Order: sequence, then structure tokens, then C-alpha cells
Amino acid sequence: MASPDDNLIARLSGAQITELEGELARITKAKQKARLRGSEDDIKEVAADVIAVARSGVKIAPQTESRPLIPLFEAANTPLPPEMKVDHEKMGFVFYSVEIVFSILLPQDQWAQSADFHLNLSDDITEPARRLRPIRIFPDYKDITFFKVDLDGAVGIDAGLNVKIPLQSTAIVPFANFSAEAKVKAGIVVGPLSFPFRKTAIEVTGESDQEVFWRYNLQTQLRGTNIFKSILILKVAEEAKTIQISAELGVVPCKRRWLLFGRENLPRLTDQRPLPVQLALR
Repeated sequence: MASPDDNLIARLSGAQITELEGELARITKAKQKARLRGSEDDIKEVAADVIAVARSGVKIAPQTESRPLIPLFEAANTPLPPEMKVDHEKMGFVFYSVEIVFSILLPQDQWAQSADFHLNLSDDITEPARRLRPIRIFPDYKDITFFKVDLDGAVGIDAGLNVKIPLQSTAIVPFANFSAEAKVKAGIVVGPLSFPFRKTAIEVTGESDQEVFWRYNLQTQLRGTNIFKSILILKVAEEAKTIQISAELGVVPCKRRWLLFGRENLPRLTDQRPLPVQLALR
């Protein structure tokens, strides 16, 4: 698990700050020429605020949690899916569920307009056919229809090694309301896991690829800390000794008065960090 003190600071570089200053000055001049609302001093104050946040940055706290899946299936007295059983017994692969959480630590007067997470997965295996790969990612493109609510919902991994969203009628079940009976009914083997669903338009790519990308264009103003979670099911050669995830993270913070410059002109702040994944002890 990543240390809680090992935060990323997403910010602009010096050259990017200079470019932002020039762009906001151009917009300020255009607004004054068109005699749009707001005095020149007010607009300059808002621009200075945007630039100050872009320079100081936004803290993002990453956290990873990994679990080997075969022992979890065995503990639940659940037979391994045929493909998983063959890959393990005949091909020498093991499987992990990895939860990756990014907490974007914003002040109470800010929200995340958008956030994107680009993950590059690697291990110490040199043979291409045996390098790790994600065989399931969540959320995937087929899951984006569920992101129409602001809710901490329940998800789990079923006997077919799929990340499953238990539903009550057509609604996501709140994690706090998910019972042991509901777990059995949903056929969940691993979980339930808490997942922060948010009103957002999602772009996602990467299943069966070592590069995975999510972009969240949020349609809600959740002020202060925003939490994003991804779930990966990894297929890993049993001789692998290390797994690492290189994370590149971006966030566009927003305040109501910054909208004076238009959403499209607000800066995207970025940072990168390797995230280690703990493997089972042998």
C-alpha cells in the first residue's frame, strides 16, 4: 500500500505557467474590449487566483491494494473458472485483483472539473508472452452507463472472474446496504468492494493492454476531496518478482468564479509517480 505521505503534486511547469499567464491576459483584454461583466481589477484578481493554484498545485494521494485471487477462490470454496485453472496449472500464471485509489485533495471551495489517469503496467519478465496484462478493468467502456449517480456503491468479483455491479431493480446498491444474502444472490466471490460512482462522462481504453487510460469529465460539483477508484484483474507469470504501475495523473480544478474564463481555458495540472504492487509471499 502506498504511504499516505507519499502524495503527488499536480501542477504546471514554469513554461506552462508563462503560457497560461499570456492566455488569461489575452482573454482579460478581449472581455474588457467587449465590455463584458466584471471590472478589469476583478478579472485580474480571478486570473491571479487561477495562476496561483496552477503554480502551487493540487495534492493527489495514491493508494494501491492487491490480493491474490486463487487463495480467495479457494477460501470461498468456489471452483476456479476453467480458463483460470488451465492458465494456472498448465501455464504457470497467477491472478491478482488490484484496487487503485486516487484521492484528489481539493479545498472546500474547489471541485474537479475533469480528471484523467494513465497507467503503464510492467513487471520483471522479459519474455513477451509471459508479461503481465490486465484481463479485466473496471470501469470499462461497457460500464459507463452506471455513472449517472453520486453514490458509494457495491461491486465484487464473481465466479467467472468478472467485476460485477449488483443491482436492486435497475439501481446500484449502496455499499452500506449490501448484505451477506445479497452477496450470495449476486454470485460474488471476492468482495463486496466499495466503489465511488460519480455523475460523469467516462472515456476508457486498455483491457488486455499494458497501458490503461481513464478520463472522467465530471457532471457534478463535489467540492473538496474527490475520490476515484479503478479495479484491475491482472494475469501474472508466477516467476515474476516485481510489478510496478507508472501513473500519470491529470486534474482540472475549478472554482465558480474561474468560469469567467470558460471551462475550456482552465489549466490541466499533472504529475507522475510509480506505484508498487505487492505480490503474495512465497
